[in-house]
Amino acid sequence: MNEKQVREIAETAFKTYFGDIEVVSVNVKPGFDHYDDPLVNVKIIYDGKVEQLIGPDLLRVRSEIVDKVWWNAEDSPVWPQVHFIAKSDIGRRDPATV
Repeated sequence: MNEKQVREIAETAFKTYFGDIEVVSVNVKPGFDHYDDPLVNVKIIYDGKVEQLIGPDLLRVRSEIVDKVWWNAEDSPVWPQVHFIAKSDIGRRDPATV
């Protein structure tokens, strides 16, 4: 599974549960965990308040991304590590570089 596919899965899952919150950027970067197992960091930058993501829908978004990237993808040996970051928390930094 390539980065573009992971990005699309993450953005679609987020919009499904938090459709009223704007997605600023979805950053996908391959990496390794502390056991040197492959993973992919998925950072969803959104334009909203942290408080808006509290509740069961946050877990549903994460579960949907894990299900589609890890469990259901035959060609994906990586675990998605999902992060939700409010645009207000990154200051003036470019959301694409977070």
